[in-house]
Amino acid sequence: MDTSALSTIGLGTLTISASSALITGVYTIFRKQPQSGIIVGVAALNSGITAATFFTCREYVVSPALVHFAPWLQYARRRRELGIDLSTPTEPGSLLDLHTNKLLDSALSGAITGGMLRGIRSGRRAILPGMVMTGVACSFLQYGYNELSIMRLRYIAKLNEEDRAAVTVPSSKPRTAIPDRSEPSTTSPSAVQLFLSMIGVRPLSDEEYLAKMKRTRNAYLKRIAELELQKEEEKVLKELDKS
Repeated sequence: MDTSALSTIGLGTLTISASSALITGVYTIFRKQPQSGIIVGVAALNSGITAATFFTCREYVVSPALVHFAPWLQYARRRRELGIDLSTPTEPGSLLDLHTNKLLDSALSGAITGGMLRGIRSGRRAILPGMVMTGVACSFLQYGYNELSIMRLRYIAKLNEEDRAAVTVPSSKPRTAIPDRSEPSTTSPSAVQLFLSMIGVRPLSDEEYLAKMKRTRNAYLKRIAELELQKEEEKVLKELDKS
């Protein structure tokens, strides 16, 4: 069983359930509703069931089906990365791929989940409205997640560039024991930096960036060695067939 899919299902379910509990808890506090604990618990349970159904459907049904059969470039690249189809040449990833990453996967999974759950709760007439409403909502949520991921990548890349520039270009201003109070401090974090640090984004150090590049290089070298071995085996088989 795919551990990455399991981690995605678990993390997504916990995140959605916790977010629902938090929002419901704040709402019950402002409305001063009795038995707020029960209301929060029910909201967390319902959202957890919905999220688990959605992520399970996406990771084990919809995404594998699209990866195997969808003709678009995004899925051709994912087939190549998974080693399903190595013969199809693919272009390098673009910014559009990041914007649309798993957008169709989430829309179809949301439609299936919404139609199924609404049909169970409210009957057949609620299946189609549930599919449309949940599919559109999941599309917007996935698009928002993709945009946050792009912002995170741009922020990390910018910080890495600033760190490397600070290492390669030494400051011409001499250091003093007492900081100059007339100049604003350049080390104080901005509002964007504070927000990104709250959601777990931090700049990579030079050592971490180098280690990441080495891991990527080793992965590509390993893949190249596997392809070369595969070509040698095919060559030997062809020579045996000729003989």
